[in-house]
Amino acid sequence: MHQNKGSDADPPAATVFPLLFTPFEYYYYTDDSPEYPMVFPGELRFSGTLVRDHFFRALAETVERHPMLRAVVDDSRRRPQWIAERCSGPHADWADESVPITHPAGEYIDLRSSPGLRTWVRTSPGGARVLFQFHHACCDGLAGMQFAADFLASYKIATGEDCRRAGRRELDVERLLRRGELAGEQDPKPSLGIALRDAYVTASVWSRILLRTPDVLAVPVGASAGKASPREILAFETETLNGEESAALRAIAASLDATPNDLLLRDFLLVLRDWNRRHASDSPGRLRINVPVNVRRREEIRMPVANRLGFGFVTAEPADADDPRKLLDVVRRETLRIKQRKLGLYFLGGLLFACRVPGMVPWSLRRNRSFATAVLSNVGRFVPDRALRRDGRWSCGDLVLDRVAGVPPIRKLTRVAVIVGEYGGETTFCLRCDPHFFDARETRALLSAFMERVRETLRRGN
Repeated sequence: MHQNKGSDADPPAATVFPLLFTPFEYYYYTDDSPEYPMVFPGELRFSGTLVRDHFFRALAETVERHPMLRAVVDDSRRRPQWIAERCSGPHADWADESVPITHPAGEYIDLRSSPGLRTWVRTSPGGARVLFQFHHACCDGLAGMQFAADFLASYKIATGEDCRRAGRRELDVERLLRRGELAGEQDPKPSLGIALRDAYVTASVWSRILLRTPDVLAVPVGASAGKASPREILAFETETLNGEESAALRAIAASLDATPNDLLLRDFLLVLRDWNRRHASDSPGRLRINVPVNVRRREEIRMPVANRLGFGFVTAEPADADDPRKLLDVVRRETLRIKQRKLGLYFLGGLLFACRVPGMVPWSLRRNRSFATAVLSNVGRFVPDRALRRDGRWSCGDLVLDRVAGVPPIRKLTRVAVIVGEYGGETTFCLRCDPHFFDARETRALLSAFMERVRETLRRGN
């Protein structure tokens, strides 16, 4: 395993450890379990030749630049903290494509003894698949994309490219000391009136989450998950809109004074409604989608990988879900509230308050209640390098990055999670269902229903 001592531009990680948990990190650490591990995959698919020596050197250098991915947890005190992990290097499993992606611990990562990153490479004569597994306590989806872009730059450097030409950014490790702050560095101290308003909005946000329980995704009768032969860990399904379809979706959204994500949320809610009507005996009730919200600020652009998300929620009552136009209005109104009122920060503010009450966060998570029917995370466009090919794809020699994919964690009673992202002019949809209840066939059926609904929107123009 290749090792690297880091660059002069990146301060040593020892200067920031130990790091106390932020409330959001504590949320994910507390919600973690072997049955429902709070981990997520990020996948890179290549055509061409991935050179093994270059890969291991790039991986070691990239992990060295991102301390949160080589830290472990010390929870021997009341407040858990991150400490520097002492190991020989990042976990990486290299084999040919015939070898399934597995691990002795399954998908679970015990952060008390292992860092929150694992990597697998599966090669074929014409290409390679790299699968990163991240623990959400130390890394969110956008940070996973940041790590992937950094890895690709490091791979180019390993082949002899200049650091600047490869697009690798200098990082400020000490920014991690501020990763849990809700206010910006230049924000003034809030007045009493603003503090009272914030307390009211925080209480309102959390009362809607805790008191207005949404429906759970119905499991088809005779579902075969758990009965069939074991699958690879971290399995998910993907489908892609081509460049023309992606452009049409943006144009339709603009004509309706909405965003493409508004249309996708509306269509996903319609699919969830139809699915539950088909597979549940009860009449469909309230549906809610968890919409992860990026809370990074401009001054954090040089922060290494960290967890900098909040949650917003889009809720559809039964009366809203039968009229696509009305439902789009509901979604547009909800997403506008999330943006304008910065509800992702208020979600984090509620977690901050809960963390100050001993045992409150574990108690809330153990209540076996659904916070959302589903998760839909739109991570935007992946641009790993300024020097991209004309078709918008990353390349290094004969190695070309063809696809970027991943999917959020599955938590108990939130049985489906989706990531939507753009790369190379295409829009990729990645969907995963709770593997305790859904197999690959059923997961594919739900994704196919979603894609058919999206393409129906493209045909209708609304």
